[in-house]
Parts: sequence; structure tokens; C-alpha cells
Amino acid sequence: MDLQFRTTQLTESMIQKLRGATGKDAPFAADVLGGRIKFVECIDDALVVGHCIGNSATGEIIGLSVEPSYRRKAVARKLLAQVVDLLRGDGARRIWLAAPCDSTLPAYRFYRAMGWQPTGEHPTNHDEILEFPSSGAATD
Repeated sequence: MDLQFRTTQLTESMIQKLRGATGKDAPFAADVLGGRIKFVECIDDALVVGHCIGNSATGEIIGLSVEPSYRRKAVARKLLAQVVDLLRGDGARRIWLAAPCDSTLPAYRFYRAMGWQPTGEHPTNHDEILEFPSSGAATD
């Protein structure tokens, strides 16, 4: 397995798909066009097996996804670390994401194992806001 990680420029069709999937509106497109949206993909033999997206204007990690057969191989950790580094490089001071509150879900344990900390904010009954410490080392 020869995994490649690359920062990708979003196309108009990708922007439309992301807007639909995330519920983001016109300001999201402006952030994409302004270079504030950071998108990193993991590629294995020309197949996209994972991606992470973040917004350097807000510090939000908008999404992280890895194909099931590539999980538990450090793909998510590397994708997330690269996007955190890109957001910090653009000056984002607070890096945060919405994650499930359910401690039985893998995402709950994953983010905490990486150092993400709950802020006490709950945008929904099923999610909570986690923040990556500013002193945390995101780079592998």
C-alpha cells in the first residue's frame, strides 16, 4: 500500500457537493474561492480513500472521512494533522470540530486519543464541540 497525501484545489462540482453534504451556504463558496478552505486527500493507486476539509477563516474541521477498509491504518490521523497544520499556517487560532457525544462510537475515542478536548458546547443533542489545544502537536 503506497498512500499519497495531497492538498487539492476544489472544483465547482466539488464545491456544490460539499455545500449539499455540509449544509454550508454562499459564504462557504466564498471561503473556497478565497483559499480559506483546505482540502487534503489520501490516494492509494489513483483511488481516493480518505479526505479531510477545514476552514482557516473559522478554524473548523468541516469533515473527515476514510473508506472502511483503510481505517485503523493512521490515514485519518495523518489527514487531520495535515489540515490542522494548514489551518494554523493560515493563522487560525482556535481549531475545532463537531463530534458525536456517544462514547460507544469510534469517532468519540479517536478524537480524544488525538488530544481533542470537549469545550462544553453542544450544537445538537448528538454532537459536541471539541477543540484541539493550541499547544498540541498536529504534525506526525
